[in-house]
Amino acid sequence: MKKYIVGLGCSWTQGEGGYPKEVVDAHNGRTQIRVGQPGQPESDYYLRVHELENSWVNQLARDHFPEYTSLNLGIKGIGNRAAVQQLHFVDNVDFNDAEGIMILMLSGFERFDVFQQQPVHNEPDRGVEPDGYSNGEYKHHKWRTAWPIEQKEGDGAFWTCYARELWSEQFVASETMMSLLNLQTFAKAYGFKVVVANAFNIRPEGIYEWFKEYAGSLVDKFDWSCYVHNETDYVAFMEKLVELDGKIDDWRHYHGYYNPDNLSTHSEYLTNDQGSHPTIKGYKVIAEELAKFIRKRGYIEESQFCKP
Repeated sequence: MKKYIVGLGCSWTQGEGGYPKEVVDAHNGRTQIRVGQPGQPESDYYLRVHELENSWVNQLARDHFPEYTSLNLGIKGIGNRAAVQQLHFVDNVDFNDAEGIMILMLSGFERFDVFQQQPVHNEPDRGVEPDGYSNGEYKHHKWRTAWPIEQKEGDGAFWTCYARELWSEQFVASETMMSLLNLQTFAKAYGFKVVVANAFNIRPEGIYEWFKEYAGSLVDKFDWSCYVHNETDYVAFMEKLVELDGKIDDWRHYHGYYNPDNLSTHSEYLTNDQGSHPTIKGYKVIAEELAKFIRKRGYIEESQFCKP
């Protein structure tokens, strides 16, 4: 029976920002590439190779639990709805003959996912950019994600409709709880453990308390013992990395400091991309912290540990 560490989430799971120095230098200190935009490449696959290699998913398996194979289902920009639904696009693994841990690195609560209008590959293009887990029938960027922000261009109609007609704290909390419950059900069906961590979401009252207020009894249908930040002195991995960088006092202000207009902030643990992403060293910290939690919870037997 093969063993897997399955990573679910957005760019913080796919590994955006985890580039070696030569890649950063080749982009003049900028590492956030958006395909299809003017002056940008048609495909980001050449970056994805580095992202997958240096993601916390791969570092966690490679450096801490080498008997496990990493399976990275993360996609840049998606929310938690799509992150969990990615499990249904795994074609190259038989979950009936596998075991391991499914780890959801929570994406932005406000993000709402649906399929792209044409999520399926045209046959001539199929499989040209293998993702390692699917049969290539569906595109890597198969999801269309909205933020609750009214706008006039691009996805304006979709985003505006979401902002005006759907978004509320209750909507967001209930959608996220459904994603957590769907993950829990999927994992139980195949005998996998679940771990949930928070990448960058900020809720002053605490995430469980926020869910309880806006999603009601759904919150207690989920087993919160798998939540990493029950046992850390930080509430999100962004807080941990900002603290390690030591450049700002309040991690909640990271948007104002780590951004493309301030190239000097491409630092030891975080990039200067929009919203900021971990560097290779940042993803290493995340992998180390997840490994501590997994060991403490006894999710992997001690005989399988990679000795420091």
